[in-house]
Amino acid sequence: MAANLWEQSFLALGPQVFLKRLEGPFLYHVGRDELYEIDDRALLFLSRCDGTQRGAELTDDQDFVSFCLKEGLLETWDSPRPRPMAIGAAPLPSLRYLELQLLHQCNLRCRHCYLGPPRPERLALTDALKITREFSERGGLRLLISGGEPLLYPELPDFVSATRDWGLRRILLTNGTLLTPRHVSSLPVEEVQISLDGWRKGHEQLRGPGTFDRTLRGIRAVREAGLPLSIATVVHRGNIQEFEQMARFVEEVEAVEWGVDLPCAAGSWEQNRDRMVSPAEAVPFLRFSFGGGYHGSAEGYACGRHLLTVLPDGRAVKCGFYEKEPLGDARQGLIDCWLRLKHNTLEELECRRCPALEECAGGCRFRAGHPLGKDPLMCILYGQTQGPECH
Repeated sequence: MAANLWEQSFLALGPQVFLKRLEGPFLYHVGRDELYEIDDRALLFLSRCDGTQRGAELTDDQDFVSFCLKEGLLETWDSPRPRPMAIGAAPLPSLRYLELQLLHQCNLRCRHCYLGPPRPERLALTDALKITREFSERGGLRLLISGGEPLLYPELPDFVSATRDWGLRRILLTNGTLLTPRHVSSLPVEEVQISLDGWRKGHEQLRGPGTFDRTLRGIRAVREAGLPLSIATVVHRGNIQEFEQMARFVEEVEAVEWGVDLPCAAGSWEQNRDRMVSPAEAVPFLRFSFGGGYHGSAEGYACGRHLLTVLPDGRAVKCGFYEKEPLGDARQGLIDCWLRLKHNTLEELECRRCPALEECAGGCRFRAGHPLGKDPLMCILYGQTQGPECH
């Protein structure tokens, strides 16, 4: 856009763009899941782009405005269109990713579920909204709407509707078997993640007869609705011959992300050890994964530096594996719980002298079996001495 046009237009942040004050100021594009680091000068300018002032009143930095317009971070209007602006300060370290387990009920009885058999706990809608509001106001980025099976949560459409303009990328984590075009149209989230744990034989070994076709129908319903789709897969004894076929399908449905991981022995998986593979067997299949949705380590710290989970009874934990180590009741204050979490530095780990540590970042603390232990999967992946077996 020519300089004189944007100068005479009213400038506003794009509808999916939000200012975030994390460890520093950032601009977050919810739709693309992109985080732009900015300086204080840019923050001051962008915080005034609320649709009520013309460009010439705000800045003379044509290069920066042109970049923001090209990236879809700013929009121009012929007349004022006021947009409320709010920038809440994040705690340190920032809480960027929140898994909200709305309930523990599920329509399946998966053999590898780390939660174990379904339970009746369910988070009240008012509590779910209160916790999510605090997360949003304190710099949150990605909200993982989880369970159990979140499609069984009766108030899910109300929850999704209420959180629509809260500056969060809402990702629905589902097994996909209950998804229909009607469901998808009533749940306008920013992304849907569906678990696909093999092709027909491998998937149904874990999730039960008939689940494969229903899962694929759910996947196609998401794509036909035009929503971004991600796929999650665990490596197990029944699917190690099926990854090439899965890879073709993942490409066909244009998934934005494919997360491949080795499940740890917890919950129902402990009773199904015949389906487990060793870390050494699993490593070759990690190469199939792609995408940027990893919520692991950062800035010299081991996993979980910016992630927290809230269970259906309101307890906050490091992640779902740490149900027996609650940090408090998130309904009484999410950030208070977050600030109680101990963050392990890479320098504290047993593998602190490993040449691959910076790239590996220590892997999964739960799989390591000890807060400072070695993750056997990462040890093998990076060609280092194997740590204690996960199972």
